[in-house]
Amino acid sequence: ALAETKNACFNVEGMTCATCTVTTKAAVKKLNGIKDIQGSLDEKSAVIKYDDALTSSDEIKKKIDSVGYKATAKQCDKG
Repeated sequence: ALAETKNACFNVEGMTCATCTVTTKAAVKKLNGIKDIQGSLDEKSAVIKYDDALTSSDEIKKKIDSVGYKATAKQCDKG
């Protein structure tokens, strides 16, 4: 099957500073198949593009949680 790039969107509780988004991005980037991460401090959210064949939104959530934040999956904005 062809790998599909998917988006995973999360509300991320506990991101209170610029360093927090950096920490979160660095952690998530360690996973295989991560294409792009957009973290928004103002909106306390993260949008991650990933390769469905290599990782899952579940793995991404666990990774965010593992660095001390609370990720909650949410519907991605269409756009």
